[in-house]
Amino acid sequence: MENNYQLTRIHNYVMGLMSKEDMYAMEREALEDPFLQDAIDGYRLQNGVDAQQLSLLQQRLARKLETKAADKHKRYFSWQRLTIGMAAAVLFLVACSLVFFKYLNQQKTVRTTEVILMEQDMRVQMETLAKADAEPTSGWGAFVETLNSEIRDVSTAGDVQVTFDVVDGRAKNISVLKTSDQELATRISSFIQQQVEWKGKQGGLSIHIQ
Repeated sequence: MENNYQLTRIHNYVMGLMSKEDMYAMEREALEDPFLQDAIDGYRLQNGVDAQQLSLLQQRLARKLETKAADKHKRYFSWQRLTIGMAAAVLFLVACSLVFFKYLNQQKTVRTTEVILMEQDMRVQMETLAKADAEPTSGWGAFVETLNSEIRDVSTAGDVQVTFDVVDGRAKNISVLKTSDQELATRISSFIQQQVEWKGKQGGLSIHIQ
């Protein structure tokens, strides 16, 4: 139904002023359009309503229909935007989660590989002898790692026990108590004397090279 029906057509139809063909056409339109039928019935009940009043009623009806259509259109696009926004947010969270877990897995793999390599390459095992109070200023962990790097090219395995005095932070008077390989003992003694700073007074180490 159009927003405004021609008042003259409704008036002529109700009053019988139309030709038969026009009346049949009007009736067919009314069968297909319930709003047109309501307008005809309302005109009959009013027995000839004032044209200005009917026009105002039609204008109000048209405005109401337009308002409802606009509200429906607005709600549809509001829900559509909201749905698209929620879908985008979910996809963004999923993508961030995938990147985050991939990063964690990579970090875990890298750390695991480093630990395995360290365990495989570490050849030095060490204990301090009784009554020895000297220790490296950088700590025993750094001492063992540095010594492991120092003897990496030495193919010989064995045991070395040494004692030494600490003078001004350096190992002096190194004495080899026990060794299974003299070259290995010489390398370790040189390392203790030249590459390590010490604190304490008396040092004593039992070193096993795998």
